[in-house]
Amino acid sequence: MNNVVHMSKRKPRNFTKAEEVLEEIRERIHMDGRTHKKIAEATGVSPSTVGHIATGHTTWPRHTTLFPLMQALGMKMRIESPDGKR
Repeated sequence: MNNVVHMSKRKPRNFTKAEEVLEEIRERIHMDGRTHKKIAEATGVSPSTVGHIATGHTTWPRHTTLFPLMQALGMKMRIESPDGKR
């Protein structure tokens, strides 16, 4: 995955790639083949949280949910500052 999410003090709706990253996560949840319950067990979040992210009801999940979910779905993330420094 080559999406880079630029973190700043702005509100989440201003992140440049947030919607693209969430859409990728939704697609991966649907293509994964495991139930929401099995994905949830691998991440430590509730099955309803996985389901709400998959259906779009959760529009900006917390990082404590997002990072384990991405890892369980085989995704990797690199975070860079807006000036390109790590």
